[in-house]
Amino acid sequence: MPLEPLIIVNPVAGGGRAGRLVPWLRDRLSGASRGRLHVTARAGEATDVARDAARANVARVVAVGGDGTVQEVVNGLLAADGTNGSAPSLGIIPVGSGNDLARSLRLPRATHIAYALATAGHARPIDVARASDRAGRSRWFASAGGIGFDAQVAAAMATRSGWQRGSVGYLLTTLSELRRFSNRHISLSLDGTATELDVLFVAFANGAYYGGGMRIAPDARPDDGFLDVCVVGDVSRLTAIRQIPNLYRGTHVSHRAVAVSRASRMTIEGGSDTLVHLDGEPFGSLPLDVELVAGRLGIASVAPAVR
Repeated sequence: MPLEPLIIVNPVAGGGRAGRLVPWLRDRLSGASRGRLHVTARAGEATDVARDAARANVARVVAVGGDGTVQEVVNGLLAADGTNGSAPSLGIIPVGSGNDLARSLRLPRATHIAYALATAGHARPIDVARASDRAGRSRWFASAGGIGFDAQVAAAMATRSGWQRGSVGYLLTTLSELRRFSNRHISLSLDGTATELDVLFVAFANGAYYGGGMRIAPDARPDDGFLDVCVVGDVSRLTAIRQIPNLYRGTHVSHRAVAVSRASRMTIEGGSDTLVHLDGEPFGSLPLDVELVAGRLGIASVAPAVR
């Protein structure tokens, strides 16, 4: 049986596609389904609304948007977790520009099917991770994060709009930012084992996908208790360009400059000019601490995670 969900819509997600779904969603909630609809008007509002809903014992909160919208809702649910003894439960209708968590979970893209799944009763646990900086800020993320070049691209993408937020815009931004980026020297500690190295970027993934469909960690599973950490070493710009197609196929992991490890805790230290992103959203700069919490989030999903 469907729950009585709170559906949170980010109307600008997917170039406005999420906003165009609002009348359709209202029709669903006025019919056989029951629940509430909230359309956000500002950044961070979805976090506040989701936190209040979890504290009010709403059984299911549905995020309508992309990975940024999902991240806001997740942070609201987990901020309230433990205040009333009930675990947070999330549904996703993926209509953003990236939808990488939805890809990793094999969630349906067709709106009516995604709606039925997101509002249904079954939820299974997945892992989530919390990133913290040395200024006392922290943020939960469910898909992937990174430091270095990919975070530089994420910072540039945050200023884009319209078609530039899509996959073509992401590729063009990647090529543009690569011209001005210099590889970084960092200290990387995985579950207490530290090393120093020069990198193009380091990605830490809970699911297989990030960057709008890149298979950055093709063997990552959101329910195995680990982050897959993909280190792309001190490669040239030309090598980086040549590897872009392989990122979408997941075959970049066979390159000699790429190493993939698994860890539940990690620390990355380096210069403050090395940026950080979480689920494609900018999160300041290094240093950074990350901790995975296994099974922390209940999510409406019927398919196994992508291997």
